[in-house]
Amino acid sequence: MAITHKTHSNYCLLTFNGVTITESPTINILEVTIDQKLNWTHHINTVATRAGQRLGILCIPSIRLQNCVPEHSKNSCTIYYPNIRYFVAYTIWVEAKNKYGKTDSDHIVLDAMDSVKPEPIFITSVQPGHGSGGALIVKWENPWKLPFIFPLKYHIQYRMAGTVGWIQIQLDEIPPHQEVFTIKGLKPFTKYIVAIRCMKRYGNGYWSDWSLEKTGITSEDQPAQGPDLWIINKNPNLQSRPVLIMWKELSPSDANGIILGYQLQIRERKSQTVAWINSTDLKYSLVLSGESYKIAITAHNSVGNSPESTLIVPPANPKELPPIQHVHAVPHKEQLMVEWKAPNSPVNRYTLEWCVSESDSDQCTGPVHWRNELNSTKKAFVNENIVPFKRYKVAVYPVYDEGPGTQLSIKAYLQEGSPAHGPFVHLKETGKMEAELEWDEIPVNKQRGFLTNYTIFYKRAGENGSFVTVGPASRKYTLLNLRSNTLYWVNVMASTAKGGTNGTAITFKTLIFTKREMAAIILSTFLIFSSIVIAMSFVYVRNKIRNKPCQTVPDPADTNPHVNSLKYQIQCNLDTENLGKVTEKVGAIQQQQRSAEEEMSSRICSRSAEDPTIMGNSSSQQLPTWVLRSNSTCLLLSPEESFQI
Repeated sequence: MAITHKTHSNYCLLTFNGVTITESPTINILEVTIDQKLNWTHHINTVATRAGQRLGILCIPSIRLQNCVPEHSKNSCTIYYPNIRYFVAYTIWVEAKNKYGKTDSDHIVLDAMDSVKPEPIFITSVQPGHGSGGALIVKWENPWKLPFIFPLKYHIQYRMAGTVGWIQIQLDEIPPHQEVFTIKGLKPFTKYIVAIRCMKRYGNGYWSDWSLEKTGITSEDQPAQGPDLWIINKNPNLQSRPVLIMWKELSPSDANGIILGYQLQIRERKSQTVAWINSTDLKYSLVLSGESYKIAITAHNSVGNSPESTLIVPPANPKELPPIQHVHAVPHKEQLMVEWKAPNSPVNRYTLEWCVSESDSDQCTGPVHWRNELNSTKKAFVNENIVPFKRYKVAVYPVYDEGPGTQLSIKAYLQEGSPAHGPFVHLKETGKMEAELEWDEIPVNKQRGFLTNYTIFYKRAGENGSFVTVGPASRKYTLLNLRSNTLYWVNVMASTAKGGTNGTAITFKTLIFTKREMAAIILSTFLIFSSIVIAMSFVYVRNKIRNKPCQTVPDPADTNPHVNSLKYQIQCNLDTENLGKVTEKVGAIQQQQRSAEEEMSSRICSRSAEDPTIMGNSSSQQLPTWVLRSNSTCLLLSPEESFQI
């Protein structure tokens, strides 16, 4: 083989079957003769092939030694175009140097075309496909520093917004310089994120970095399904039933576009009377009669309507449809896990209901939230419209062909905590060695959990305290075996599974005596006091009468003027100072009188014995009497003490 060329100031590297032949001066046109029979003329960078033999021709200017210094002490280095030539074998080594000298690594020889890493591609647009609700058209620009004839292959990756898993498409046979591709099979009206990378189509090389991500939204399509439908009927047995019809927004994957409105169809099943209601809201209130109804709803966007969702409303006083057999609700990883056991009858679906219930009844004290579950579901997780420390009523309805079955409900917390405040304690009654306490129930919205018990703490000053634990239903307790006449401190703590909270502390003092002792003391005191009052009243009345002036009223029975005069003196001159003297005088006079009476009596007796006339007339003769009355004022004898003379 003979190779001829024309001289020029540059050099040309010739290869034959991958083996370097020579370096020769060259010009833009190189004339090569093989076997001196064929004259082929080649442009620069072309390859001639004949009989399975490859003749490579690369004409480049002379290249000086180049250096590449790693940045920030990295152990890699990148040489950027135009500091690199294609179709050239390079000898590469790493040189390490310090103040003591330098050393080189092994030298390797490689073709630059087998080590090219293109710069990242730039995506210009991501647009929805025309006439298709599930396609995106991706357009981009190739790296501009690559040769025009450098062939590329591509990888496109995309994912739905809000997800993390990428889907990749390998584009090996895309026509050169097309720079556009349509991704198909996507969901309508859905946001997608797209990225792309490239590398040399044939031979070795490296993938470029992924391009900057670009977002696009597919076009709309008609909704894939109808809205979930539910009804709240608080008085199912009335012939005139106020009801609230509710439905859910469609998820973006089911809406396939922007929902413009909803259409309700309310049909009475007996008369087939139909009412049509258009709404942009998510609920509608009306009053139904006692008949059975079929309610249907559809949603529509700019493309079309969704399929129907239906619900049967049973008539008033219906035959009860069986409930589920069991329901259980517990917190689980920041959501409420609700489990139930299916009824024996087949169901179409289940409806899960939950609401805040901060009363002892089963009534909701907040809005009702709900969602439908498949008939194969026996467990659901509630993580929307639910907050910690609130008590919720959770109910599960089985839905049959004839309508919703009877609910089965339970109370539950998403998260429990210690009560917001403790109970307020009242001292109901105190004794000598006991005290009865009462406390108010903590409101449900302040309990922040299910109460497990109450703990009563009490102690005397300067001593260790004691405590008693009672059940959560208790509202009073009597402390026993206390010390009399002692000051006590007492407090009641309410507890849940997450902790306890103390209420307001109070103090009380036990009594010195028991009730019976106090009653006896009071009675004794009363009697003593009453006696004193009576005595004082007696003295007062006596003094009052004693100081009252008296008049001389001669007693006709008294024939002795000396006695009358003395009685007058006793009646009118009696005072406290002379009481003793007067008493002595009265005693002496009475003694004298008794002596006179005895003498007179003896006389009368002797006369009676001697004079029978007197004895015979004694029954009819009225004898004179002396009467000496005695009372608190005038010391006189009472009529009962009178005697005859």
